Amino acid sequence: MPIDLSRLYETGLLERIEHFTELGSTSDHALHLAAQDELPLPLLVVAERQTAGRGRGANRWWAADGALTFSLVIAPPADQLPTANWPRLSLATGLAICQALESFAPQAQFQVKWPNDVYAEGRKISGILIESPAQPRGRLVIGVGVNVNNSLASAPAEIRGLATALCDLDGRQHDLTSVLAGLLQQLDLHLRKVADMAAVARDWQKRCLLTGQTVQVQSGTELITGRCLGIDEQGALVLQTETGRRAVVSGTVIGWE
Repeated sequence: MPIDLSRLYETGLLERIEHFTELGSTSDHALHLAAQDELPLPLLVVAERQTAGRGRGANRWWAADGALTFSLVIAPPADQLPTANWPRLSLATGLAICQALESFAPQAQFQVKWPNDVYAEGRKISGILIESPAQPRGRLVIGVGVNVNNSLASAPAEIRGLATALCDLDGRQHDLTSVLAGLLQQLDLHLRKVADMAAVARDWQKRCLLTGQTVQVQSGTELITGRCLGIDEQGALVLQTETGRRAVVSGTVIGWE
């Protein structure tokens, strides 16, 4: 079923929607739009089929028909979401996705894998990519891919055992408009809560997939290994290493056990 734009406008959360049957990357298109001087915000770019989705670094987002792929362009008020808090947005977005998807599959366990993935029952269900155009300053593009009706039974073999979809969790197809509206509502709520770091950090701790695991993080040229103690109030991954406790602000988790 195609996405119903009128229902999305009825949420009151969007000023403009650009909808595509097929698009290379919603984030690429959103970044192009975000560089324009005059732009009604928040603006949603949504594609029913994405052919060149991007993840962090050189990663690509695999998405068959039935996935939900979108990018949201926002200009956060500096008093509500100062620039210093922007690095926490991936985790806030992850929490929003967890809570939105729980309303559709309450029996499943949804967790955040630092810094930008959401897992359901131990398998990846969503990826997040946050970027900003060079100009004008103060705008952000939040790119999200969620496996909804694209059963992983049709995924490449190397992905099949690592990922899942909402339809795989409960055995039924979902209305993409309802899922997207729920995601946008939770995202709006959690972006407003980022300033209250104590409350957000408690949510991160509850949802942290890696807590208790021995984790390897590539941070720049350094490989850091330690037992994960959770996520601190600044959004850093806290590891107990051989040389003591370490808060990792940025990096890529390359393995855990």
